[in-house]
Amino acid sequence: MPQPQLPATIGRYRVERLIGRGAMGEVYLAVDGRIGRRVAIKTLRLSRVENASELQAAGELFLREARICGKLNHPNIITIYDMGMDHGLPYLVMEYFPGRDLKEIMAAGDGLPLARKVKIIAAIARALHYAHQRGVLHRDIKPANILLSEQGFPKLTDFGIAALMDRTLRPGAESEERVVLGSPHYMSPEHLKGRGFGPPTDIFSLGVVAYEWISGSRPFTGADKASLSAAIVGKREADLTRCPGVDSELAAIIHQALQKTPTERQQSAERLSDALEMYLNRREQQGNGREKQIFDKQQIIRRLKKKYVFFADFTDDELLTIFRLARLRHYIEGEYLIREGGIGTQFYIIISGRVSVSNESDGREIELERLGAGGCVGEMALVDKQARSASVKALEPTCAIAINETVLRLSEPGICLKLYRNLACLLSERLRQHDARYKAMMAAGSLPNHHATKEEE
Repeated sequence: MPQPQLPATIGRYRVERLIGRGAMGEVYLAVDGRIGRRVAIKTLRLSRVENASELQAAGELFLREARICGKLNHPNIITIYDMGMDHGLPYLVMEYFPGRDLKEIMAAGDGLPLARKVKIIAAIARALHYAHQRGVLHRDIKPANILLSEQGFPKLTDFGIAALMDRTLRPGAESEERVVLGSPHYMSPEHLKGRGFGPPTDIFSLGVVAYEWISGSRPFTGADKASLSAAIVGKREADLTRCPGVDSELAAIIHQALQKTPTERQQSAERLSDALEMYLNRREQQGNGREKQIFDKQQIIRRLKKKYVFFADFTDDELLTIFRLARLRHYIEGEYLIREGGIGTQFYIIISGRVSVSNESDGREIELERLGAGGCVGEMALVDKQARSASVKALEPTCAIAINETVLRLSEPGICLKLYRNLACLLSERLRQHDARYKAMMAAGSLPNHHATKEEE
């Protein structure tokens, strides 16, 4: 079969090569000539649309869904930059993320340790929770829609686009939409029945992915679609504890995500992520035994209270409780504690050594400050759980304690709430100071003029 000719451009983007093809369209690697950025462009193939009015309706729905998903801005979700029409066909411009999807990785035999798999599934669950909070359901969680970089950083892609496309391509099939859309092996019972969509639907699908990745086999199978559907709706999956290295705690978390009734699953993707992180924390604790944190705790407490406003009103006992829940970490010179743009649920208190805090600008790291014993880094990410705004790198052999927000929140909710409140007050104070400076500059007429004339534009 002859291959379709590669378009030279799509919109204002210069096409380099085809990087993917599916039932609904193609994905191209392209370059945004204005800023020199590589992007991925997804096009919608509308060969099954029979007339101009259907073509227009399909394109409008495709772009409407893109507007919804374009509001998502999370490090573990592929970003949508732009959308448009080219020769009457809609396209999406997305973040180009080099790497492989989980389907390819699983087929090749990834060799990743169990803990690493669980950590990746927890990160995807947290990204799903972010989307659910903003009213966006994925509806097609499957290995092919989870991407991993060479370093193992995960990204979730194709938020609802496939479901929307299939509906638009079959005019009059609206009543069938919830029954037929998605990937059959990863559909929830309510998805197959066409009712009750909500966050637990995505949780079930992610549970199927987790089960398959951990065990090496799918939880539900069938010789045809009818028998597969019957298995998903009515049969119990095999016990995960039969798999090497899987204990009853991890198995219980995955099996809960696979409950037939939505109300019996974790009621938010965050709860699934929390459960997996708590499992990893307990597993690490068991692996390390009761490793003693040998350092001058009282000296660190004095430094924290003196240097950081958000710790000032903590009692010594409260800070000692935080230390007890933390994990000791050792870093060699040049090793990163935190990477800018990444995401995590941990903040760090430096016990010994020194670290550099920096931002990346034009491909260079610009150092902001250096911190030694008693320094605290990464705490602001606890408030909004967004991307890290700076990198933190060890300048010499460094020891730090890592405090996991999930562990602190679930183990000591009162102390965690106090930390949230103090951090929120600090952020509020910074915003007020920024607002006051802005108003002073306005009054003094010293603000730069950002309003270009029509001719300048």
